[in-house]
Amino acid sequence: MFRKTSLAVITAATMLCGTTAFAAPPATGPFGNGTIHFSGTITNSPCAVAPGDDAIEVPFGQVSYRELATTGATTTSQPVVIHLTGCAFDPDTAATDANPVGLMSKANVTFSGTATSDKKGYVSTGSASHVAVQLLKNDNSTVIEANSIPTTADAQQLQTGNNELRFFARLLAMDTVSPGSVDATVNYTLTYL
Repeated sequence: MFRKTSLAVITAATMLCGTTAFAAPPATGPFGNGTIHFSGTITNSPCAVAPGDDAIEVPFGQVSYRELATTGATTTSQPVVIHLTGCAFDPDTAATDANPVGLMSKANVTFSGTATSDKKGYVSTGSASHVAVQLLKNDNSTVIEANSIPTTADAQQLQTGNNELRFFARLLAMDTVSPGSVDATVNYTLTYL
């Protein structure tokens, strides 16, 4: 009985292997395709904005409406970092107040978007009501007035190579907040001094 079963198994296995060995090779032709789109911008600036930092995402996660229970209440701030790469500067040959790093080696960032009426933040178009996004300077306490023009004193000194321009963002209760999504867009523009 064992011999008959073994013989049947061996015969079946041989038949299967034989069929695979003589199977036709796969047909030639496209087996999948797609499109690759390349994009970028050539700028006249001493630094490049790192790939991905032209569209920065700042997630606040899930925030209890109780954290924003009173007008003017704010959440914990989240970092906003603009990475600059490959910074190189021409020598500053000015007779007075020459910058030892070079010309255009300081950067200012101007933020713009739909501001709240008091300019304390930027309007959220999400389903949560009376919430704004407020930007802070790199000290994490000084509020940046919405759509304001930064002063020369606000400029951050850069170094040759890679640099980080650091800011912070938090949610701000403009009135009684109702639960829902938060969605705000703020554009930034770099100016070199």
